[in-house]
Amino acid sequence: MKLTDIIVNDVPTLNKNRPLLDAIDSLNKLSLESVCITDDEKLIGTLSYRDILFRIGAQRLRAVAPESLYISGFVKDFPATLSNDTSVRKAAKLLLELSANSLPMYYGETFLGLVNRHGMLKLVESSSVAISSLMRRNYPLLHPYDRVIHARKILLDNGVVIIPVVNEEGRLLGTVTEKETLNSLIEFQKYVPEKHQKARIRQLSVSSAMRVGIPIVEGDLPLGDAVQRMIKESLPGLVVTESSKVMGLLSPQEVLEYIVGSFPEEQ
Repeated sequence: MKLTDIIVNDVPTLNKNRPLLDAIDSLNKLSLESVCITDDEKLIGTLSYRDILFRIGAQRLRAVAPESLYISGFVKDFPATLSNDTSVRKAAKLLLELSANSLPMYYGETFLGLVNRHGMLKLVESSSVAISSLMRRNYPLLHPYDRVIHARKILLDNGVVIIPVVNEEGRLLGTVTEKETLNSLIEFQKYVPEKHQKARIRQLSVSSAMRVGIPIVEGDLPLGDAVQRMIKESLPGLVVTESSKVMGLLSPQEVLEYIVGSFPEEQ
């Protein structure tokens, strides 16, 4: 399988002059990693939960009504492009090194589509490697009483897309992702009056934002089965457990690292 087999041809796009809430609504409804941004019908960049979260929740923007923000203030340029003959390994390496959610592919001057992190999962759907051999073992944890702004900082500082929420005994209660964190902060800024935000932001806890009933898997699950589940259910990642205790995390990040370490350069 090559990159041309997994590119997304029908790319959802939004004009840079649209309200930011339109982009968030598209990300939520379409279960997307990112949406493409255009200017005069020309593709100029992309926008992801992480791109928005980087600014939303920052102290200088907390008092700004989300309705008054526009995509143009958040759009991120594509850090690189791919060609139709780029190898799978090189694409994975670029996505990792550039911390990119997606990269555009061109044939000469012709835009072919996007290669995104979730699409790269399809390249290992037949792998029988146990996920315990590539899952992330060094990961942050949250408790229900932690603040959402703390969850935001951990997500951004650690480069993870999913954080387990545990009780005092270390048993899994739920997860927090970029999506839940951003939506929680947006709702807070929309409905809490500006004069009360500084005091109340510290009361906005992870328990109100976390996702419960989250999918869990065990370490002996084959990688192919794990990524098929992530693709089918549009999951940002999986929590690997043993006897209800968190043992590791599996996300596109770890899959990309596996591809870089195991795929030949010419593939």
